[in-house]
Amino acid sequence: MFLQLVRGNTDYGMNDFSDNGDGSISYLATGLMWSKDDSLEAMTWKEALTWVGSQNETEYLGYNDWRLPNIKELQSIVDYTRSPASSNSASIDPVFNTSSVINEAGNPDYPFYWSSTTHMNFSENHQGSTAAQVAFGRSMGYMNNSWIDIHGAGSQRSDPR
Repeated sequence: MFLQLVRGNTDYGMNDFSDNGDGSISYLATGLMWSKDDSLEAMTWKEALTWVGSQNETEYLGYNDWRLPNIKELQSIVDYTRSPASSNSASIDPVFNTSSVINEAGNPDYPFYWSSTTHMNFSENHQGSTAAQVAFGRSMGYMNNSWIDIHGAGSQRSDPR
């Protein structure tokens, strides 16, 4: 393995959230504002874009410039000290309200969230056809005839746009 050096901001990656008391969360480490609640329902990537547009039309929480986060922004709010296996919770700070889902194995879990980032696929027929997402619960895969948490909370995956 190789390595790449970096220096500077020693607080990088430390979650520093402030509940604004109006349904929004300020992330003091990045200057971004997040909604406290997720969408409350699963949707395709295209449906997610439409949903964001509808939130902007109604000035959700008083703003009309909401967007899907890019993958780096989304990954930045993962709390790796939390997971379904270690804390029986989503891998995100409890200041956020996270939906519950039933995973592929039929067990209670926490959702993946869409990003705006294209996941590059080098197949000629599928270039740019998937979007990256992050698991805030188990990242299931089917192996040896059973569903298991192959990648873990905080993993990045992709699905068709």
